Amino acid sequence: MAVQITVEDLSPIKKKIGVELPPEEVRAEIEQAYRGLQQRARIKGFRPGRVPRAVLERYYGEQVRSEVIGKLIQDSYLRALEEHHLHAVARPEIVADEVKPEAGLRYSATIEIKPTFDVTSYDDLEVERKVAPVSEEAIDAQIERFRQSLAQFARREDRDVVEHGDLVEIGYTGVVDGRAVAGASAQSRVVEVGAGTFPPPFDEKLVGLKRGDSTHIEVAYPAQHHAREIAGKRVTFRVEVKEIGRKELPALDDEFAKDHGECGSLAELRDKVRGALESAAAREADDAMRAALVRTLLERNPIAVPEALVERRFDAMLHDLGLPETTPSDADPERAAQLDALRAELRQRARESVQSALVLERVAAQEHLEVTDAEIDERVAEALRGAARERERLAEIYRTPEARREVRERIAQEKALDWIAGHARVTSDAQN
Repeated sequence: MAVQITVEDLSPIKKKIGVELPPEEVRAEIEQAYRGLQQRARIKGFRPGRVPRAVLERYYGEQVRSEVIGKLIQDSYLRALEEHHLHAVARPEIVADEVKPEAGLRYSATIEIKPTFDVTSYDDLEVERKVAPVSEEAIDAQIERFRQSLAQFARREDRDVVEHGDLVEIGYTGVVDGRAVAGASAQSRVVEVGAGTFPPPFDEKLVGLKRGDSTHIEVAYPAQHHAREIAGKRVTFRVEVKEIGRKELPALDDEFAKDHGECGSLAELRDKVRGALESAAAREADDAMRAALVRTLLERNPIAVPEALVERRFDAMLHDLGLPETTPSDADPERAAQLDALRAELRQRARESVQSALVLERVAAQEHLEVTDAEIDERVAEALRGAARERERLAEIYRTPEARREVRERIAQEKALDWIAGHARVTSDAQN
């Protein structure tokens, strides 16, 4: 009797594989396992290689049974995938009957797969490309931000009490649950009162303090804060006011443009800033246009997506933001609600990300948009150039077939979106 393999369609993205192994194959695998065990087993009172089978079964029966089942299932499962050209996107859900050598082995493996579909109506999409105009006020604001970044600290001699708008040199230690947090502490830092460097009510609590004063300020950080050690937590800061000052700004003239803008005059600096802002506006318009194309594409081609891929993308988003997978049991109601709302938003974004990736991959296949090894190598090299501290670890990851496949898929998706954008009917609109 040969191995029997059946495949049942449960949905466009889920299949149930049924496998039945004949008794003789199970017995042969058990016999082989015991022969190997007999050579390795060391049991007091028996010479090596001479331990009776009944003794081995008494000592190692459960272990042998577990190993044999695992090997038979693993080998036959991979064989089933290969024979039926299935690519599971996650570990299978295995349900096995009790193994009896005289009856063989029966089990089922439920798997999720990428859906099989053709993308339609993608070569004539209509989209509007809206480029925001660059105003004189925007140029003024950009130059002023640059000027403010060059401000020098000048000690206030007219008063020794902190007011809004002051520059204040402080030393502080952030404490969470009685433990100092290195990433939320500094011996000396200059902050502008009212600029929102710290979440409320930090700035408000500084107002009215004098040079040399110390105080405690409690701050609630949002769950999506970039620093993982304080995201979603209440931090108590021990703060000392070391100095009070004001901003001393450089004059906004031709000399400013020469010294700090690498330009011959203030007018030339304005032209340079205008060009940079126009380039940024064009990039934003392109990004918005491409996002609109993807939304339209998904509306025309709705597909079911494997939950395993959604969960994988969702977990990656949580990791990138440093968020917990579940809300801590000791979280206060406000923080718990904040975390739950953020996770719900991220899960929806993860689903849309997977949907767009699958559709774009399919467009790339339909249009025969190939990705070369050289393109993958260049993309990997680009990633490594921007990761000096973790270069070796990332290089090791990118050498794996799985990582290279992911890079190939991303490049294919980009090529597909480029193809769609290149064939779309684009109307331009410079907003006023």
